[in-house]
Amino acid sequence: MLLDLPEEELWLSIALCLSPKDVLSFLSVHRNVNKLSTSTSFWNKLLVRDQDEESETTSSTAVAVDVRKMFLLQSYQSSLSSVRWIPLSREMQYSFPADAREGHNSCVLDGPDNSKSLVITGGFQSDIGVTVMELPRGLTSSTQPWGWNHIEPSYSAPPVFVYGASLTPLPSFLSHRMEKDRRMKLRPGWKKVDIAKAVRFGGFERGGYSGETNDVWILTIVDIENEDDTLQQCAIWDKIETNGPAPRARAYHSATLIHDRYLVIIGGMTHQGSVLEECMLDTHTWKWINIKLSCKGDPRGRHGHSVIWDKRRDRMVMFGGGTGTDLMRDGWDNNEVWELKMKSIAVPEHDMEHMWEWSIVYKNTEPSGADSDDSSDEEENDETNDAPDHLSSSESLCLGRCHNSMRISPDTILLMFGGGHPSTNGILGYNLAKDSFIKPTVRGPLPVPRLSGVASALDTEGYVIVHGGFNAGSGGDILDMNVLDLAPYLKRNFTALPVEEDPQSHEAVTDNDAQSSQSFLQMLLRAGMHSRSLNSSP
Repeated sequence: MLLDLPEEELWLSIALCLSPKDVLSFLSVHRNVNKLSTSTSFWNKLLVRDQDEESETTSSTAVAVDVRKMFLLQSYQSSLSSVRWIPLSREMQYSFPADAREGHNSCVLDGPDNSKSLVITGGFQSDIGVTVMELPRGLTSSTQPWGWNHIEPSYSAPPVFVYGASLTPLPSFLSHRMEKDRRMKLRPGWKKVDIAKAVRFGGFERGGYSGETNDVWILTIVDIENEDDTLQQCAIWDKIETNGPAPRARAYHSATLIHDRYLVIIGGMTHQGSVLEECMLDTHTWKWINIKLSCKGDPRGRHGHSVIWDKRRDRMVMFGGGTGTDLMRDGWDNNEVWELKMKSIAVPEHDMEHMWEWSIVYKNTEPSGADSDDSSDEEENDETNDAPDHLSSSESLCLGRCHNSMRISPDTILLMFGGGHPSTNGILGYNLAKDSFIKPTVRGPLPVPRLSGVASALDTEGYVIVHGGFNAGSGGDILDMNVLDLAPYLKRNFTALPVEEDPQSHEAVTDNDAQSSQSFLQMLLRAGMHSRSLNSSP
């Protein structure tokens, strides 16, 4: 019986059943209960309870106050009740090697000596280099300097200009296994070698949203510590020769790694229009696996959407996107949410047919044109949009084409920027456990509205780094960097990068802005003037 437990174990058992907010209230009810707050073991158990299996664990030497901060950080990210923008120094932005661009890639890789590496590469510009930002891991990261390198990579084949591709980190064990007989071998003068990899798929190789490809490349970041304690870093692009029938070439698709092995490609843009056409790449054998899925409502072709693997509920969740053959002058955005139910079926090494199943979670509520994704006319869809969860026109832009989406806790997704006309600087969250939207309070100076920029989450540090994108209002690429604090209630002092002393806040995109642009596009469509230009750059 619970009441037969020793007092401290009783308090612990109760606390483990409470939400993070209620845990803090519970600790204040009595001084005997508050003794738990000095226990490292107590905070560790709470952390483990709320983490995925793959999450980083705390050190056995960590003290209670540090583990408590980690628990609070994790809790604030999970609830996403408030966020705060931190604009970086204009001087630093001008000196940063990754210049103004859109359609580029970023991802976070494991770095040397318990650090992280933020990689930025590609996009609609002439720079074929790779920018790597090195940052410490953990709670003190925000007060330690973050440095960066701009690397001219080597290639196994001639370098290719590409934008609208995907770049997906590979797990460390796979990266090391791929290189154990090659670049991981120590050479004379080397003391230590660290390897991290990401896989790139697709993209456009010519301007005007044309020249789509289905090529697969591997980016390898090599960190070398020499015996004289000097450091060197290099980047290598290797083109992968895949097996099996290759999928349709495309850009602005989603690429989601599941089971640390299978890269699931969904949707994308071609020069002829948007597609859905799911396919899967086995990163252990580099073999393509054909997928034919059953559907309830049939999600239509789209690009600029995002897909998250929700392992706890055995599904993938797809957010929004747009249609057409052009990011700015063609097609329509939507705010749909779909789930791909995996039904506890392990991924086979051969073609799979009707094993997974699409169904809609949140029906599109935005005006749509003749080529829209308003494909779900079954009566069940009327039950998917509960009134408290209804998105306004401006909020819906966070699910529009080329938004940014990332998991910031096991059950919380962050959605930001996106949309064609207009683009937004708004922020939304999504609770996977409840299938409901979160509308956080946004503090700090708002950045420029945009689409097709990059944003990478530093989950164990509680920050998101944003770079570049395209602004529909100015009609140009954006040269800026911003940091989003996911836990402003912790009142942390961010000094890792120079902060702008005199920041300017841009106007928030309103419902009227969004509705006016949609009305204008509908008028063009009715007048037969909706352009499908294929010969101009973004």
